[in-house]
Amino acid sequence: MATLVAACGGNAAAPAEVDLVPTSVPTVISSDVTLSTSVPTATSSDVTLTVDRDTPGRFYSFRTGDTYKVYVDLPASYDDSLSTQFPVVYVLDADWYFDGSHQRLPGGVVDIVESLVLAGDLPEVVLVGVGYTGTNERGRDFISTPRAFHSFLIGELIPAIDERFRTDPSSRTLVGHSDGAFAAIHAFLRFADQADLIFHKYVAVSGDYGKRGLIWDAEERLNRRLAGDGFTATVFLAVGELDEDHFVSTNQQLHETLEVRAYEGLELIHRVYGAYHHGDLVGRAFKDGLRWVFTDWGL
Repeated sequence: MATLVAACGGNAAAPAEVDLVPTSVPTVISSDVTLSTSVPTATSSDVTLTVDRDTPGRFYSFRTGDTYKVYVDLPASYDDSLSTQFPVVYVLDADWYFDGSHQRLPGGVVDIVESLVLAGDLPEVVLVGVGYTGTNERGRDFISTPRAFHSFLIGELIPAIDERFRTDPSSRTLVGHSDGAFAAIHAFLRFADQADLIFHKYVAVSGDYGKRGLIWDAEERLNRRLAGDGFTATVFLAVGELDEDHFVSTNQQLHETLEVRAYEGLELIHRVYGAYHHGDLVGRAFKDGLRWVFTDWGL
């Protein structure tokens, strides 16, 4: 796979919010193409604003008021056919987990995906990572103000990725660890019943689902909205047996809650890994999770 990442500095000053002028961006079909460009996106009476909206690279969000670092890794066969569309896997905390550049996950999700593809356990995918250009604001985005972050993903980043790359809008996966797992499950519970699904598969590893009561509230609201109807989603939950109790217990609680609901169309698995702690489970569970949620991809 060809990883495309633009080098980024600190957070850019947030411009005043104005209406965006749609900008058509050509599809990238070669890993040799340079993708670090600033796109003029808005004007306001007497001043023209230039906003970074690069994929990969710096991507300013009007929804959160922050500039993100977006990573993109394309399949090895991306250039072979101009008509092929690929599933997309979105990775949260990409500064830590995307490409092996951080010690938390040697090789990163890029290596995990490549090994699964070579083994025939995963289709080729477009891999997208969401990180930060400056201060890591995962606490804000995943826990404190998650609605704004979800709005950024759904209303800004996903449309930009779908416009620029040949993606399959019927197959999006969201992957997260710890608070990233919390964010993935929160998004699942908020949007699972939408007619046009945002994400279809979820890999959530070592989340603490008791924070602020958001998960239980979202699940209860989903259950009331469904009123007995079902939805389509595939969810992989994992936690280490040696993790702290609040991670283990809330994983079990979430699994039991969803099992009792017996939502029609939900494919769910909960794995507890013996002899694994919070941090050393990431690579193993990400690999198992991606393999499991794509179990039927070749059928």
